Amino acid sequence: MKKHNIARFIWVFILVCCVGFLVAAPSYAAAKKGKLSAPPKEAGYTPEPLPKKGFVAILVKGEDEQHAAAVTSIMAQQLRARGYKIVDEKKLAAIRRDKANRLALEGNVEAILKLGSQYGVSVSIVVQERAGEPRENEFGLYTGTSSLAVQAVSGASLVYADTVQGKQVGYTQDEAAQKSIEAAARLAVDRMTQ
Repeated sequence: MKKHNIARFIWVFILVCCVGFLVAAPSYAAAKKGKLSAPPKEAGYTPEPLPKKGFVAILVKGEDEQHAAAVTSIMAQQLRARGYKIVDEKKLAAIRRDKANRLALEGNVEAILKLGSQYGVSVSIVVQERAGEPRENEFGLYTGTSSLAVQAVSGASLVYADTVQGKQVGYTQDEAAQKSIEAAARLAVDRMTQ
């Protein structure tokens, strides 16, 4: 009886491997040649670039105040370089003091809309930042990984939503974490403005 079960297992394994190869081979070949196309819009969410009308406010919530400030600064610089108008520091400070800011940072779209209309902001970008604990790698350096959950609201609609990750190496844990956060912020802006 055991020989029959082993033989059956081997045949099923071979069949599964062959079917997997037949299904994956065309995609693998296309990816290897660099000709893999993007999935059709019906297959998933394909965000539109952020609208360039009016002012943009960037609100960041993070575990570390320094990391949140770095994300805000990098995103503002990158967006400004691409032709977006960023809310001035006085107005941004007023938005941060507003009670609705706490709800906006939790992803509450109504609070984001309220802040936008109250302070004359056309696009509100809300970012939740998380930096993982950098780990020592085999070379004696540290690898840091960070993620940003990004939502952008314009008018009465969510115009962009995505999660990005940054991964970087540094000589210390702090350097690896900071570099990974900066990489994630740059990637987020790249994706938002494509």
